[in-house]
Amino acid sequence: MKYGIGIDTGGTFTDSVIVDFESCRLVSKAKTLTTKHDLSIGLENSLSALDTSLFPEVKLVSLSTTLATNSLVEGKGARVGLIISVPNESTFRVPSHVPADEVAVIRGAHNRQGDETAPLDLVAAGEAIRHMKNKVDAFAVSGYFSIYNAAHELRLRELLAAECGYPVVCGHELSSGVGMLERAVTAALNSRLLPVVGELLDAVIAILAKKSIAAPLMVVRGDASLISEKAARTRPVETILSGPAASVIGASWLTGLDDAVVVDMGGTTTDIGILSGSAPTAREHGALVGGWRTRTQSIDVWTAGVGGDSRISVNSGDEIHIGPRRAIPLSLAAVQYPPLMETMEELAGTSGVRLKDLNLDFFTLVRLPSFLLEKYERAMLNALDGKVLHRDALEREAGIAINLDRFVTLGCVAEVSFTPTDLLHASKALDLWGTEASELALAFYRKKTGMGPEKLVGLLFDRIIEKLQYNIVAKLLTEDGIIFPSHESHEFLGSLLRLDGHGGVSSHFTMAKPLIAVGAPVAAYFPTIAKRLGAKLVIPEHAEVANAAGAVIGRVVASAQVLVRPSRPIGFAVIAADEHRVFDDYEPAVAHGKQLAQSLAERRALAVGGRGLETTLKTDETTAPLASGWGKVVFIELKIVATAVGKPF
Repeated sequence: MKYGIGIDTGGTFTDSVIVDFESCRLVSKAKTLTTKHDLSIGLENSLSALDTSLFPEVKLVSLSTTLATNSLVEGKGARVGLIISVPNESTFRVPSHVPADEVAVIRGAHNRQGDETAPLDLVAAGEAIRHMKNKVDAFAVSGYFSIYNAAHELRLRELLAAECGYPVVCGHELSSGVGMLERAVTAALNSRLLPVVGELLDAVIAILAKKSIAAPLMVVRGDASLISEKAARTRPVETILSGPAASVIGASWLTGLDDAVVVDMGGTTTDIGILSGSAPTAREHGALVGGWRTRTQSIDVWTAGVGGDSRISVNSGDEIHIGPRRAIPLSLAAVQYPPLMETMEELAGTSGVRLKDLNLDFFTLVRLPSFLLEKYERAMLNALDGKVLHRDALEREAGIAINLDRFVTLGCVAEVSFTPTDLLHASKALDLWGTEASELALAFYRKKTGMGPEKLVGLLFDRIIEKLQYNIVAKLLTEDGIIFPSHESHEFLGSLLRLDGHGGVSSHFTMAKPLIAVGAPVAAYFPTIAKRLGAKLVIPEHAEVANAAGAVIGRVVASAQVLVRPSRPIGFAVIAADEHRVFDDYEPAVAHGKQLAQSLAERRALAVGGRGLETTLKTDETTAPLASGWGKVVFIELKIVATAVGKPF
């Protein structure tokens, strides 16, 4: 294998790199704007900016993306029908927040031994399918203790295939962890994402064909491992947190460090993860996204609502707000919409009482919504089409009663405002699109606060640094088991970090691990942060494309869990989702369990594109003391986990 291409589609930029696998070097890189209305445009622009002469020797392409995470947060995707089987459907209540458009609860259950305790109600299942099939685009099914026996989920899949042929996702395929509702949520979210991620993969494949890149396509999962494009189409929920996972792996590869704190400052957020033994620490109970707890494996990442495109508003020297809302930087918007400069010049010249309640609140149309609009809502959106307008101008155009922020939340309208990217432009630390709009914005805030330029710039830099510093320390203290559950505790930590000795007390932190900072703007902030936190700072070469690098140097990882438990009346049961077998003696049961776990893990790794597999086995025995008798215990369970690791294709 000679070259590999790594691609990362972020909220602001689409990055791509070419890595030489033989020399372990990054040999070409590109960073272009993400085109949210059509991601394929940004993808093609990014690939076109690479060294195209190397394309004939590319043997692997791998993609990391924020698309799955963003789509779930924004409520996008397919309409989903969820069928849940439980011991007693009359007493089971489905929480209202389950992410499905139609939900049916029917009878059918197994126990922890994998034995059927309630037969599947096929009549109710058929009625549910016929009721839902014209109202949804895909199905998800989740059975009671299906991780110990998946027969009911598989039977429901057969019924759905015979009745309507829609895509079907089974909960046991996505998780071996207990928690039926969490598996149901995971399966429903997976079904919702099928068309979203499928369209992205179609676009990438079309672009690769256009560029004559004949290489298999892999996708980064949320736990930083890779899966094949085919597997990602059927299990798109596993790409949640794909971008942060690739960032941590890329940071390790670029620096050669395997034990460090990794901070990735992107456009919308800053993600903080921990490298331990060259692998990112994992989230124990699955990824949490869009308010839903899933059973999807992911890295343990702390996300802070501050990035290069975080909206900055300044009312006074004591009232500065940074994020968490994202805005298009004024420096970029002024290039895309030149008439904006005239409005900026007018605002920079504003004086008097009007300044008090005036902010740099601009908006532009991203897309029209699919629902019906009121007269004045349509007038507002038409006014924004191809333009950037200030809030005051929109209110004059469409009235003050329209809930503009609602359309921002829906992703139909984008905010345009002063951001950390503009601050870097105004202070001459960056010049991607020109500095004039950023300088006018700074002039506006100088008038509003009455500050000189150096004082205001210094104050804004300090506020950004404080926010980043706070989140790094909070993540590390949480990692050490020190939790800050209340507003007061957060306030105390913030105050502690600001102690500089002027009041008689100073605070000092020393990070035990190196601090790796990646992302385009990190050089502007992290030298100061590292100094304040007593950290060894590493900003690697190619830090601005760490995500894309991490996407292509990952490995395929698949695991399988098998349980050995006492069987009634005698013997030992070997339990997996698709196998239930009883042995008379313990040793043969354990031997078969290990063989089964290894076989399942390796089959799963091969199915998602792994080759040259190395498999490890771990066992965890659970016992309990007998009620009487010293030193005597009763065997409860042996958990066998096999993990297969291999190279992609």
